[in-house]
Amino acid sequence: MLFDLNLPPRVLFGPGSTYRLGEEAKRFGERVLLVTGRRSLKETGNFERVTTPFVASKLEVSFFDRVDPEPTLECVEKLRSAARSEGCDVIVAVGGGSVIDAVKAAAGLFYEEGEVKEYFYWRQVTKAKYPWIAVPTTAGSGAEATGNAVLIDAAERKKQSLRHPFWLPDVAVVDPILTMAQSRELTARAGLDALTHAVEAYTCRFPNPLSQAVSVEAVRLIVQNIYTAYTVSRNRDARERVMQGSFLAGVAIQNAGVGAVHAIAHVIGARYRQPHGLVCGVLLPHIMAFNLPVAEEKYGALALATGVVPPGTEVSVAAGRFVEYIARLVKKLGLPERIGELGIKEEDLDEIVEATLPANSLKMNPRRVTRAELREILRKAL
Repeated sequence: MLFDLNLPPRVLFGPGSTYRLGEEAKRFGERVLLVTGRRSLKETGNFERVTTPFVASKLEVSFFDRVDPEPTLECVEKLRSAARSEGCDVIVAVGGGSVIDAVKAAAGLFYEEGEVKEYFYWRQVTKAKYPWIAVPTTAGSGAEATGNAVLIDAAERKKQSLRHPFWLPDVAVVDPILTMAQSRELTARAGLDALTHAVEAYTCRFPNPLSQAVSVEAVRLIVQNIYTAYTVSRNRDARERVMQGSFLAGVAIQNAGVGAVHAIAHVIGARYRQPHGLVCGVLLPHIMAFNLPVAEEKYGALALATGVVPPGTEVSVAAGRFVEYIARLVKKLGLPERIGELGIKEEDLDEIVEATLPANSLKMNPRRVTRAELREILRKAL
């Protein structure tokens, strides 16, 4: 077995870890560019929690608060320009996966001469990244542990990853307290995004010992705690465990990959303007059912690890129950069960299929997917 491992060089995890942001940023210099979404940081009441450490460390802070929920190439271009003009020493991304991915791409391409769009369409990255710190405020994307940035070319309605193995943050500050103000809807979508990462990393075609170990633990943490986090938003223990699961799932996909759910979700998300976590949650049970014939042993192991079945349950029975359990969990978390509820019609399927087939994630799926099979999966999911 051959594999490479890429991990964030420094991770601060736990309730209150945000208060160490100032000392971590100061290691890079005196000027910080703080990047956020348009409203969420202030609306959740986390603004002072994040900015106070910079004030205490006597750092000069500039703000960029124009990252959209689904970051575009244009957004990253503007962010890169802002970072250059501000003369900052470090960029700090505070937000969900969209904010972190936008900063990841802007920092990764900071010294590159070409436009962001050129690298999105496979121009080679040749220069080192700019220093940046990731501070996730949602338990879902795991973007603080990955080197890929999911972006959209709005003109072409194309969504894909722009990536480099060395684009990981210099520091990841993962504080579950920042997630406690999430809405129920966002908690569900983000949690199912993380669960999809963990399940797909565990079952994909090229796992390794690290990805296998952390993805199983991520599935266990999320499955056993997501519903509590969803129904009791201030439950600190549930929030912390789901955040652990999200981070570990990010580590897993960084070092193994994903599968068909993500291949399809990127297409649907870009074309129908649907949130990534929502699309993943709706698709996950359908893709798991398709993969069941080749992933039976692994689904059975996950059923046992999460307590869905008792020890001694026959593998085939355990695997089937796990797929059924995930389908029920999606429903309990208030997500649609069919992609038709996302605005997709049968006449759209051929276009979605053709856009999905070239995706690298589809090639990582444990069961090979033909054009006809992909269309049938989508038809059954309508």
